[in-house]
Amino acid sequence: MGPAVAAPASGDKAAAEALFKEGRARVEAGDDAGGCPKFVESMALYPSTGTALNLAKCHERAGKLASAWAAYQAAIEHNDETRDARRRKGLEALAREGIAALEPRLPRLRVVVEVAPAGVAITRDGQPVPDRELGEAVPIDPGQHEIGASAPGHQPLRRSVELVEGKTETVTLKLALVRVEEADAKGRKKGDKVPAWAWATGGVGLGLMGASVYFLVDNRAAIADLKAHCQDVPGGTYCDPGYDFAADNARKNRDLGLFIGLGTVGLAAVTVAIVEIARTKAGKRRAPRRTTATPWLAPGAGGLGVVGRF
Repeated sequence: MGPAVAAPASGDKAAAEALFKEGRARVEAGDDAGGCPKFVESMALYPSTGTALNLAKCHERAGKLASAWAAYQAAIEHNDETRDARRRKGLEALAREGIAALEPRLPRLRVVVEVAPAGVAITRDGQPVPDRELGEAVPIDPGQHEIGASAPGHQPLRRSVELVEGKTETVTLKLALVRVEEADAKGRKKGDKVPAWAWATGGVGLGLMGASVYFLVDNRAAIADLKAHCQDVPGGTYCDPGYDFAADNARKNRDLGLFIGLGTVGLAAVTVAIVEIARTKAGKRRAPRRTTATPWLAPGAGGLGVVGRF
């Protein structure tokens, strides 16, 4: 069989004929794997009856009965472009003969959607199924196929079906609404990740508490120095000559203030972090909120202000 003779329609015709000839040469040499794809490429550039017939034979040899049937149908569709009436009649006879031989062997698949919800989408082997095919027994190549269905607010479905020659299989799909409990669980799962600010706040709080411990130790050292070098006497305090009482006394008071201030802020920050981490881990839903934690310090005191909507 050769390509149909038709008036040139585009610059792609020459490339299509070259691909057709290369495909024929490979197929005649027994190389279907290398030759048949050339027919596919040729059809994409310039469809013709002769190329479609050769492609149909390729699909038949590969066991792809529905694909062969579709290629024979394409051969008839493009046969009007064949100029020679005698050749046109002969090509159509070959195509119809192929269709008649395949018809009883074709596997067919009928996909039925019970009470199709709005926005339903059906796929077959990952490809969209046109609405016009739903409920119809459509020729499909033999083998394993996967049918999928999805719709907004419904649980997605997946069904596998094995198609064999000459039999029609029906796959019935009924999409179920997503239950409120499942939607809640999905919402909680998305919100289960501990926010970065909680870890950061906890880390800062631990750092402040560690610093407060340092100032407490230094405060005790200052008190020890004061006791070692000074003693209370009637009328006041007596210190060793050369000892700087004022410096150590100021050091003692400063350390005490910093210990209280930093310790309070650090403890508050760690508490906020622990509460947030525990709340998130527990998966409890909450209204969207914004929280701001602001530390404050004052002479001899400190704290952490937390403002937000809970």
